[in-house]
Amino acid sequence: MNNREEKLKRIKWIKVPHDLKIDMGSFTVNENTRLPIELPEGQKHIEEKDVTVEAIIAGMLTLIAYDENNKDFEFYRNFVLSVQPDIAEELNKAAIVKQQSKDYDFAEELFLSVYHILPQSASCINLATLYSYISVDAEEKEDDERYDWALRMAKLTLLDGLKRFGEDEAILSEISSFEGYMGNLEDAKEYAERYMKVASEGERKKEMKEFLQRINETLSADQAFKEAYDYIMLNMPEKALSCIESFLSFNPDVWNGYFLKAWALRKMKRYSEARDALLMCIKKGESNSDIYNELSICELEEGNRELAKTYLDTAIDLDPENLTAMSNLAFLHLEDKEYDEARFYLERARSLSSSDEITANLISRYEALTGEKIKENIKEESYSKEEVEELEKIRSGRKNNMSDEDKRKEEHHCCGHHNGEEGHHCCHEEEGREHHCHHSSEDSEHQCCGHHNKEEGHCCHHHEREDSEHQCCGHHHDDDHHCCHGRHE
Repeated sequence: MNNREEKLKRIKWIKVPHDLKIDMGSFTVNENTRLPIELPEGQKHIEEKDVTVEAIIAGMLTLIAYDENNKDFEFYRNFVLSVQPDIAEELNKAAIVKQQSKDYDFAEELFLSVYHILPQSASCINLATLYSYISVDAEEKEDDERYDWALRMAKLTLLDGLKRFGEDEAILSEISSFEGYMGNLEDAKEYAERYMKVASEGERKKEMKEFLQRINETLSADQAFKEAYDYIMLNMPEKALSCIESFLSFNPDVWNGYFLKAWALRKMKRYSEARDALLMCIKKGESNSDIYNELSICELEEGNRELAKTYLDTAIDLDPENLTAMSNLAFLHLEDKEYDEARFYLERARSLSSSDEITANLISRYEALTGEKIKENIKEESYSKEEVEELEKIRSGRKNNMSDEDKRKEEHHCCGHHNGEEGHHCCHEEEGREHHCHHSSEDSEHQCCGHHNKEEGHCCHHHEREDSEHQCCGHHHDDDHHCCHGRHE
């Protein structure tokens, strides 16, 4: 990037020397014409030995490459073509050699010179391809600034080619592939369709036809994902399931798809199948508190109460500030008259949010059942080391009391490391009715719509990039607050 500025700083101008002999055919140079000379690196002043035809051409080529808007551009271009008619071909060969040796700055100057001396679609594509090589090299070196610059220059070069040459099939093909690589599928589709209108028959057209078909399939699958989400929001899980199955047929390795499938299945009360779909999320490499919260719901509905607690323990391990998982686990312990464990998690929940209504209600219930008071300003640190170790023993004892089948299920789940994003599911059974609640912290980048304790509200956040393709829709239906984020490749 800085190569341009450094090279231009080394340009000095001279008048045509009387004793300088240049074979230029019919092209003439006025003796008052100022000619550029590129000084060697580190040299500041022109010396007599520097005034050569080669130095003048080098200076002109630098200006041709980096200063296309120079008022004397056409003069420089005609000058070098008069002195060396095949210069574009020679420069192109040299540029390829420099590209192969990863001397990208020099290769850029040479390819730019070729493109500006004899503009053609081929020289445009060669230059854009060089920028793609630079982006790969920058990515390997973790140079984000150069990586972004190179990709931007690649696209700008191709767009410049379309401006110069119109609907050129080679450039349309190239920019369609570039946009597809960048994940801009709608743009890739547009350029591919424009290419198909002007392309001549041949192998490349067949390849682009297949490429366009894959783009359409992917876009259709993404649309199916969005429709599945919308159907769940409308409490139409059967239609949601059909859509998400379509999505998964094209994207079998995307964990978000299995999470959405589990969501639909659970709403249909097909808990065993929902659990299997959640296990697929883990098999595909994702492990977060949302998944384990959902697993706890499924296991609870299947009658596996201890395994449900274990899953909630895992959710808390993945996200130590998961208020929902803590209140859920406290609720289950309270229902099972495991008061020490219930108090432990209630106090942790209180330390995270003293104003949470669900926690407050559970504390009131705990106090009514035990006759003990939980003070207002409880902090987790109020527990001694021995008390925490004792509770851990109780947790271990609960696991030892699990059935062999439940142990097998639990042991097949890697707890991983949670990425800290918010989105928590919880399950409360009260008077025979299932209740789900959701909490989101104030500093969460992607907040859901608050918390509630009657209707279902689930939120899944997992952002690999800030520009995730499937963004949360913002405001949701009051009865079913669902939010699912995920980037789909």
